Amino acid sequence: MKLKVGVLQFNPVYKNPERNYQVIENYLSEARDCLIVLPELCTTGYLFEDKSELFDLAETIPNGKFVEILSNLSKRNNLLIVAGIAEKYNEELYNSAVVISPSGFVGKYRKINLFYKEKFVFSPGNLIETFDIEFCGQSFKLGVMICFDWFFPEVSRVLRLKGAKIIAHPANLVLPYCPLAMPIRALENKLYTITANRIGHEQSDKDQLTFIGQSVICSPKAEYLLKLSDKQEGLFTIDIDLEKIDNQITKFNNLDDDLSFLREVLCMSSM
Repeated sequence: MKLKVGVLQFNPVYKNPERNYQVIENYLSEARDCLIVLPELCTTGYLFEDKSELFDLAETIPNGKFVEILSNLSKRNNLLIVAGIAEKYNEELYNSAVVISPSGFVGKYRKINLFYKEKFVFSPGNLIETFDIEFCGQSFKLGVMICFDWFFPEVSRVLRLKGAKIIAHPANLVLPYCPLAMPIRALENKLYTITANRIGHEQSDKDQLTFIGQSVICSPKAEYLLKLSDKQEGLFTIDIDLEKIDNQITKFNNLDDDLSFLREVLCMSSM
């Protein structure tokens, strides 16, 4: 059975959540029966110099306005949504991603590997986990990582060891390497990866960044099933087949068998 998956690549308006809510709603209102990944920090923009700049724009999870908007869209259009958001928790800020299904809030992931000036704004997360998904007649485990997590293959490998068949990857990429690396992350872990990046240019009082776009969806065979340019904007979808994931690498190598010792180590370390 095929599963429709997609990315929303767009240019979030800096420090304007209300406008970004509207843009996201407009795009997602066109989608039906689909897993959709949105970029990192898609409601606020990215380039903040310190916590005080972002704190009033960040939201609590799951009781914030953005989760409510996504939950309504998900229920109305039968969508599974993964979206990057600035999370406010007590006095801390986290670069987080929420997972929303038609039945409501599923969970969140807090970015572990903070990039560039994020270290001055966010606290790092400390948990890599998968989410059990029942969607469009299919059951699977969904992994989530955020942007710079791609640089550390241990993140995607732990998600694979925990059973992920798909990794959703909200991003705000500025370096050129990630779109080249994601087919390898998909291949070495025998799963699908969905990287949703943003486009555009952003400037703070002290710095500026240009985002590369190039959102990609990659197959377990290191194929680009979807690869956007640095300027394309919109919602883009394809069909994938989770039943066709084959862990056989050679006649004598099966990924599950060859990873069994790592899985045992992982289980022991969690005791």
